[in-house]
Order: sequence, then structure tokens, then C-alpha cells
Amino acid sequence: MRIEACDGTDVDDFVVVEDGEYQMRVGEARSVETTGGSAAWMLRMELTDGDLAGRTAVLDWLNFTDRGLRRVRMVLAALGFDVTTSMDVEPEELIGREAMVTIATQESRRESDGRLFRRSRVAYDGWGVVDPEHEGAGRTV
Repeated sequence: MRIEACDGTDVDDFVVVEDGEYQMRVGEARSVETTGGSAAWMLRMELTDGDLAGRTAVLDWLNFTDRGLRRVRMVLAALGFDVTTSMDVEPEELIGREAMVTIATQESRRESDGRLFRRSRVAYDGWGVVDPEHEGAGRTV
């Protein structure tokens, strides 16, 4: 196979779907520690509908800091947890839960080589409850 020096693009593109709102399921939830030493969870979100059902669309992060707890409660509520009371929850309890997630494309340049980098991000307030009228709404796998 011959590969020309000018073939391909100078963009690292990791966008799976166009910007918009999608019903997604938590495919993986993992506890991590941030560089600042705070607790955080990484959520790998999978599409539930269409030709790309089951494919990872976006990663999102829940940060358990004073500033991040409001968003943590919003995400947990969208995933069906009762956030009106105190609770103990572990990352694995999120797996299989579904929500409506709004994603947008973010572009930036890598410092190392200046290449354009595109990826999907979840908007700060981009989490909502699945409409009960939607087929399979509220299900967990």
C-alpha cells in the first residue's frame, strides 16, 4: 500500500455523533483521583438508539468537590437517583442507567505538535431524565 505524504488530515477527530441530545446509557463508571487529589468518577456513555446503539459517544466526569457537587446531584437525578435525601452511592450502581445527554463538539490544539483535536463534551447542564414516552425509557441493563 502506498501512502502519500499529503494524504489524511491534520485533525485528530474523535467525534462519533453530531452535536445534539441523545438517549444514552452508562457503559462504565470508574472512580479516579484528579491531579489535585480530589475524588472523581469517569462515566463512559453509550448510545442506546439507532445504527450506533452500543457505541461510546462521550466520556463525562463527575468531580466531588464543593464546586462540583451541584452537578453530581443533577447527573444522579437524571439517572434516576433520589437526590432529595443523603445517600451512599458507588460508581457501579450507575452502570446501565439511562439519561438524555446533550453533547457538543470541542476543538483545541495539542501543545506538543499543534494538531487540531476534536472531541465530544457533555454540556455542564446537559443531563436530563429520559421521557417516559420514549420506548424503553428508564430501563437499566
